[in-house]
Amino acid sequence: MPAVKPGFFPLDEQLQLGEHCWTPGTVKQMVKLGVEIASYRRAAQNYVELTQVGVSKSQLGELVKTYGGKVVAQQEAEAEAMVQPPAADDIIVPRDMPQPDSAVMTVSMDGAMVNIRGEGWKEVKTVAISAVEAVVNETTGEPEVHLNRHSYRSGLWEAKEFAKQQWAEGCRRGLERSKTLVSVNDGAVWIWLIVQMCWAPCVEILDWWHLVEKLWEVAAVWFSQDQAATTGWVESQKDHLWQRGGRPVIRAIRQLCPRGQPLPEKVRQVVHYLFTHRTRIHYHQFRQAGYPIGSGTVESAGKVVMQERMKQAGMRWSRDNAQAMLALRSILLSDRWDEVWSTLAPSPKLA
Repeated sequence: MPAVKPGFFPLDEQLQLGEHCWTPGTVKQMVKLGVEIASYRRAAQNYVELTQVGVSKSQLGELVKTYGGKVVAQQEAEAEAMVQPPAADDIIVPRDMPQPDSAVMTVSMDGAMVNIRGEGWKEVKTVAISAVEAVVNETTGEPEVHLNRHSYRSGLWEAKEFAKQQWAEGCRRGLERSKTLVSVNDGAVWIWLIVQMCWAPCVEILDWWHLVEKLWEVAAVWFSQDQAATTGWVESQKDHLWQRGGRPVIRAIRQLCPRGQPLPEKVRQVVHYLFTHRTRIHYHQFRQAGYPIGSGTVESAGKVVMQERMKQAGMRWSRDNAQAMLALRSILLSDRWDEVWSTLAPSPKLA
């Protein structure tokens, strides 16, 4: 009879038990449930009811932190490798550049707030990358744009670090080789700086609905409590934007103010906003080309990647736990769970 080493059971090796008392497949499903369900307690209860395998909410939380931390480390290494200049004695070889999923691709960015323990509300930055499919509506003859094959990368990063992370994700999706790259975003300065630094030249588009909100602000200043006049003016300017771009809108705003009088501060800010983004609001041209004009994909990403799981009533997160959860949610919702998990699977105990 062969000798058994102390602390090691042959059945452990047969079942491929690693550093945990569960099999790799069990750990994978536990972590996935903890990432999908918005409560470790409910996720643990559901898993026990479904499988009759015991796990507590604290054990589940530790598993998510452990394996999410591994994904965070992978993302950091990948992002640094993508921007690291070669050493003087390195042999330079061409980097693999994947093919994009479609001729037209989009990259959009946004931020949303999460409550971090000891720090308060902090911004989670997210990039959403999608393939674009443009079709013509048979009834109206108008082009319709559909975005699909989404992928995300999300984390508690400052803009400098986020720039590396979104670049790494974009290169993984083949944006460098896309025939046309479109970036639709709100007016945040940090977003457009990243776009111009990483993805120029590309088609830059200001999100339609953010601009419409600005028009409502102008109308509220001039028409005050007259709801009918407010709505009528905004709808008229939306028609101008839709058909002709921003110049008629700026002219209409200026005509509201009596000649020789300064614009109210709120209105002046909107005019400045329109002028700053004047090349990004040619919506009639963008629609004809089959490009999206709304950043709904990345705004939805903020909800599905972070808010649905991390902004439930009373939730506060440690920074490490939040980063781990965001990393796992990103790969799950990018349909990369099995691909990435194969690099994280628990290793068998050493004999």
